[in-house]
Amino acid sequence: MRGKFAAIISAAFLICSIGADAEAAITEEMVRTAWADVARIAGMDPLPLSIEKNSTPNAWVTSGKSVTVTTGLMNLLERPEEIFGVLSHEAGHAKLKHHESAVKSSVGIGVAALLLGKALGGGIVGDVAVGVGSNLASAGFSREKEVEADDFAVDIAFKGQKDPTGIYTALERLSLAGGKLQPSGFNSHPPDDRRLLRVKNRILAKDPNVQFPKVEKKKNQ
Repeated sequence: MRGKFAAIISAAFLICSIGADAEAAITEEMVRTAWADVARIAGMDPLPLSIEKNSTPNAWVTSGKSVTVTTGLMNLLERPEEIFGVLSHEAGHAKLKHHESAVKSSVGIGVAALLLGKALGGGIVGDVAVGVGSNLASAGFSREKEVEADDFAVDIAFKGQKDPTGIYTALERLSLAGGKLQPSGFNSHPPDDRRLLRVKNRILAKDPNVQFPKVEKKKNQ
């Protein structure tokens, strides 16, 4: 996510910063392996992938041409299925050409936070607030694209015979780490509870016997 978000469409897995010193459960090798698997299953050329040393948990696609994952996200997630789910979501943005849709709509779609919380503060989170404020008109459009990317992630998991709960527990960890997003017509991502329920229902519609791992809030959150 960058400054005023001029040309970036992101899955916006952004929350308040957590400690970056903890050993990541998700390694760089796991991220790259997951991305290769996602691209193969989705039938797309793997976009260049980079790991950014940044304590803010985040992942994004830049103009449909590259994907970035932060070390903060790698520290937060705990299962390989979760990074697969997040990257499947990002692949959805690229595969479904959401960046082109944004341009065609003549709206400056930027990264909007999944979890803003009530107190935004300064720094990175403050920058997000500026981006959201400058893109209120695009919120409904962005929410629609986030839903499409969530659906894509679920479908890719089933297509590749992967554990489909990865995207769900990844979103749940982000929610636990960052608090609730209050429903608003100006939010560019669906409210947490609604989003999680929709993802769970899509998974269960495909396989009613899926069991969802229990996710607990980390001590340092």
